[in-house]
Amino acid sequence: MEGDARSTTHPIQQPVATEAEVNSAFDDITYKKGQSFLRMLESFLGDDAFRGGIRRYIAAHMYSNATTADLWNALSKASGKPVGEIAAGWTEQPGFPVAKVKREHGGNVSLTQERFSINFANGPPLEWKIPLTYALVGLPAEASAKAGETPATLLMTNKADSIHNISADRALKLNVNGAGNYRVEYDERSWKLLLGALKNLGVEDRVNLLSDAWALVQANRAPITLYLELAEKLPASTELAEREQIIHVLDFINRLLSGSSEQEKFQRYARSLLRPTFAAVGWEAGPAEQPATANLRASLITALGTLNDPKVVADCRERFKAFLGDPESLAPNLRPAIFSVVGRYSDESTWNKLHDLGLKTTSIEEKQNYYDALADAIDPTLVKKTLPIALTDELPTSRAVFLVLRVARESGHPDVVWEFARANMKALLAKTDALGANTYAPSLFTFFSDDSRAQELTTYATNSLPPASAPEVAKALDEIQFRFEFKKRLAPQLSAWIDGKNTAERVKSPIADH
Repeated sequence: MEGDARSTTHPIQQPVATEAEVNSAFDDITYKKGQSFLRMLESFLGDDAFRGGIRRYIAAHMYSNATTADLWNALSKASGKPVGEIAAGWTEQPGFPVAKVKREHGGNVSLTQERFSINFANGPPLEWKIPLTYALVGLPAEASAKAGETPATLLMTNKADSIHNISADRALKLNVNGAGNYRVEYDERSWKLLLGALKNLGVEDRVNLLSDAWALVQANRAPITLYLELAEKLPASTELAEREQIIHVLDFINRLLSGSSEQEKFQRYARSLLRPTFAAVGWEAGPAEQPATANLRASLITALGTLNDPKVVADCRERFKAFLGDPESLAPNLRPAIFSVVGRYSDESTWNKLHDLGLKTTSIEEKQNYYDALADAIDPTLVKKTLPIALTDELPTSRAVFLVLRVARESGHPDVVWEFARANMKALLAKTDALGANTYAPSLFTFFSDDSRAQELTTYATNSLPPASAPEVAKALDEIQFRFEFKKRLAPQLSAWIDGKNTAERVKSPIADH
């Protein structure tokens, strides 16, 4: 959804006249927003009506052509709801809405909608017919079902609407299970009630709250404290989707602060959020462990390693050392994470060992793990040693160009990467396809948060890129500007929050100062 909130978005349905527009038509907006819209329709119409409409559509157009309108008509007939009218706003215009929730007197809740945007202050105002779902929270799921409390629906057809007979002491959750392609912004009273009812929300709704809170922070509709307070108040959990959402946000902030004076302080705080979950899953798999737990363990090792957790880094090095003597000592599903952490903090000797392993292995998967670890090195000397590999035949051509992008993302030295790429652009582009020729150079700029790089990209695009690359250049320029402004806004908020937490801890444990 983040890409659809930017100025560079486009409708799902759009005219296609050039080869570049064909490529644009098959991007994340088209596929992921299209999927999300269908999921939202299913949630709003109900499983039976939605599936009945799909069956009707398939039966009516078997062995023949069909249009988008045919699908909407079939779903309308099956559900009795104006699907075509709903779909128009979601498929024929760009972006998506935010529904703003405000508690009123007498059990009334007012709703207003407006376009949700990130780094796009003057975007054209738009409206949607929003298929809202909502439910009261406050009872555990089983008790709520026994009380007859089921999710309700409301088709919001205007800029403003309302919900009635909502108990003042019960939390109200919009976008049940996060199935809707819209954000929700709650007023203070509604948000506090939700925070108090987190233990009674399912994981899908908790992930949805995290996602909305982070989006509001990105859009400058809320301070970072909104997200961090929510993350801290969540019940202890090892749910993969929930914890990976938190990992994603902490990782983004950590990279945004790369090289700044605030990064070390933030890393200490971020580690404190993730360590309890890692303690719960541990290093070793338990009996009958679910695959999701194994995936979470690997994600936590990578995240804590990236956050420079001394214990995790030391343990990764010990396990890598044991692996060199006995490869069977390290579970295959932990190898990518452990190799990544080892590679990140490697010296030249360790880098050489990883490189030698990558050269000798005949396994495509193992080779990728080793070369990813090389690309994760943060030592500038090793960064400069890794990049030329992309010009050799050590990796398949499709992977070689991605090696450079990974170094730009992981190393904290996108400037070094860009200097290398600019000097070797012809050789790198020879390893990619026609689409890559338009996207490759702009994509390397998306890791910068220095606004001076925007002019550099503009100049480079004017002199060296084809006109068809303009949409990708625009996306990269937007990302540079967003990162620059977001970093400037985020750093003092984080510092104040973390300092406040530290002060509170010292008050609780004054002996810690001695």
